[in-house]
Amino acid sequence: MSRTYPLLLVLGLAAASLAAQNARPGAPGSGQQPSRDTPAQNQAPTPTGRLIGRVVASDTGRPIKRARVFVSAPELPGGRGTLTDDNGVFDIAELPAGRYTLSASKSGFITLSYGQRRPLQSGTPLQLADSQQLKGVDFQLPRGGVITGHVFDETGDAMPGVMVSVMRYQYMQGDRRLTPAGTAQTDDKGQYRVWGLNPGDYYVSALSRADMGNAGGRGGGRGGRGGGSAAAIIGAIGGALGPNVAALLGGGGEDQERLTYAPTYYPGVPSVNEARALTVGVSQELTDIDFSLQLVRTAHIAGRVLNADATPVTSGNVQMTAAGAGNGSGRGGPGINYGSRIDWDGSFTISNVPPGTYTLRARGTDDELPQFAAMPLTVSGADMADVAVILRPGGTLSGTITFQGTQPPSDPTQIRIAAPSADPADALPTQNARVEKDGKFAIQAVPAGEHLIRPNGGGALRGWTLKEVTIGGRDTTDAPIDVKSGETVGNVTVVFTDKQSEINGTIADQRNVPITDYTVLAFSTDPTFWRSQSRHIMTTRPDQNGKFRLRGLPPGEYYLATVDPAEQGEWFEPTYLDEHRAAASRLTLGEGDVKTQDFRLRR
Repeated sequence: MSRTYPLLLVLGLAAASLAAQNARPGAPGSGQQPSRDTPAQNQAPTPTGRLIGRVVASDTGRPIKRARVFVSAPELPGGRGTLTDDNGVFDIAELPAGRYTLSASKSGFITLSYGQRRPLQSGTPLQLADSQQLKGVDFQLPRGGVITGHVFDETGDAMPGVMVSVMRYQYMQGDRRLTPAGTAQTDDKGQYRVWGLNPGDYYVSALSRADMGNAGGRGGGRGGRGGGSAAAIIGAIGGALGPNVAALLGGGGEDQERLTYAPTYYPGVPSVNEARALTVGVSQELTDIDFSLQLVRTAHIAGRVLNADATPVTSGNVQMTAAGAGNGSGRGGPGINYGSRIDWDGSFTISNVPPGTYTLRARGTDDELPQFAAMPLTVSGADMADVAVILRPGGTLSGTITFQGTQPPSDPTQIRIAAPSADPADALPTQNARVEKDGKFAIQAVPAGEHLIRPNGGGALRGWTLKEVTIGGRDTTDAPIDVKSGETVGNVTVVFTDKQSEINGTIADQRNVPITDYTVLAFSTDPTFWRSQSRHIMTTRPDQNGKFRLRGLPPGEYYLATVDPAEQGEWFEPTYLDEHRAAASRLTLGEGDVKTQDFRLRR
């Protein structure tokens, strides 16, 4: 399942060397843990920790000057960045003790985390003790890969001005989605070139300039590009599509068939489900990735957006997204949104929509609180002139937060409570609310559907973890709440505790030499928790000393395993978890428990 990327292994070897250096008895930083949640002291001394290293090109060994190196840690809010000098050297000083992650980047090269062995994988954290100066934190950056080729029209002529997107699958919030990795525009010869790519599998798509007016939610209501006669459409797109299409379109007329280029995937297919994956190796350039856009008959989608009392909505927007886009089912990709503003009389018009199955979503903004609608829509090429969209108000979730601990946060207003959708295909913004001084909150305009309740407190919640969410005494911490239109759900209680559980330990070989190449995975023994955004699944990488720590898992029984994932985030897949539970250790966590689990692996 996993691939080997030889040039990226250099960082793994560097991390192993650094681990051996720091594992010597008496070595600075060995066995140290980062200071956490230490109360601020007046006139605290300036920290003196330092991280020193060098960034070079992996193919030539030459120093990369002005590369950006960024460090982050819980003890360093906001992180800190610096640029390498002419010799590729960086020196980040005045660092407090802590557990740091580092990354290095430079235009034209692959951005890497220290110790990263595979694309998009998390790196090896570095444990820094008080006043420790850690040297030899070196990076060897590979140059980015390239995909280049040509885009043609249906007769084989070059298509200039076409937007080409290169996409790859990534796990985002636990769901596998096709996400953009790079874009380019074709030149006068129809050629495109997308560079700076990580090694991996990619899909290439092209979108003609004529389609962009309605893509991504742009496009007009009445009087915009979304409206007008066939003759107006011909005038708007004929020049962009070239003489061949202009001839096909003819001279106009209200019943004139409209043709345009549909979004097309390599090697010239209309759906990502039929697209061919392209594998890019480390610093590899794939050439002659040529394909032709598909010419299809498109439709005008017109209608009105109304309130529940049948009065017209006067402001807002309508968007159509290809069904399955953006979710983890099959190969649903990010899709192309076709959209329009809602005009003063509630009307909307979306033009040049290719055949397909879509979800139409509307958001009205007449009042202080937005209203919503969602409905399926199948487009076959024929115009749809009387689409009626009825908005409904969102729901309200209200309640209080409580803290079970010795020193609750002094300013609860820095905390927000959010209601993220449990549907990964839902592209609407997540509604949230600021907590009041008395601990109360009210999340308004929550779209109908299933939602979770989650905190977003940033530094205000450091040292605290979510214990439970209840509604009228019923535990809904990990069960989505079905919010109905116009409904008010009260008596929501969000409980935090400072009794955080912890699993710690080491990973080493038979000679007790630290191993930093693996990821430690903890997941519930209850398969009902094997889903995206689950609190019962957690991973971490060991530091340069082979030490790891997982904090904040809810009480319960867990499997604990060392894994080497091919993709960052694939541990949210039930099949992946099922494959690893047979060889995993088991342990039970209570509230505030601290458990130790050491691993001894054969190299």
